[in-house]
Amino acid sequence: MIQLARTAPPNFFQNDYPLFRDLSEAELPLLADQAKLKVLDKQQYLCMQHSPSDRVFNIASGSAVVERISNDGRRQILAFVFPGDFVGLSNSDRFEYGIKCLTGTTAYEFKRQNLFDLSEKLPTLKANIKNIRALVLSLTFDQVYLLGQKKAHERVCFLLLHLLQRLPGATQMHLELPMTRADIADYLGLTVETVSRSMSKLKKEGLITLPTPNAVRIVDLEAVQELADIH
Repeated sequence: MIQLARTAPPNFFQNDYPLFRDLSEAELPLLADQAKLKVLDKQQYLCMQHSPSDRVFNIASGSAVVERISNDGRRQILAFVFPGDFVGLSNSDRFEYGIKCLTGTTAYEFKRQNLFDLSEKLPTLKANIKNIRALVLSLTFDQVYLLGQKKAHERVCFLLLHLLQRLPGATQMHLELPMTRADIADYLGLTVETVSRSMSKLKKEGLITLPTPNAVRIVDLEAVQELADIH
């Protein structure tokens, strides 16, 4: 069951998170007054596709997936999101996607208009939101290029590096995957079988090992980086 806490205290905010970056000690309480802390279980939705897009969220802990379901039931994963990610921006009055938790997750919920009104009074907050929009656009371009130009095992390498950079506690020697092979397939535009074959190929070539079904060890980081490169 989704739990909604009282107004979030400002000391909960991490200054290295993009939304909160460089905000002063005087400004953080103003932002905290607008936030509610939501606590969700695995597989619960932070927001549903087609629901009113009057809220935005900042992930505080856990991991989630941004997904879009077509009319015929097919799913495309648009992004994996982790602590610090600001999600829920929309160009319409309805969410074009849903945000589903892969693990137990907590997130700060803001009413979208209230947050934007506050950003007009706090130039740093306004700049942070602008930078987040630019980053989302950049990552979208990366994903479009990835799906259009990269081979299957190269796409897997790209995702592994992305997770290495983003997952809390991830290291080259131990990368614990919170998502399933089906989630990976729906993100990379592949089938589950192709994801498994790609993993096996990288393992056979000595680039990775698979200590458990949900863990990856990157043995040859330089080779993985070369395969994943999209620049």
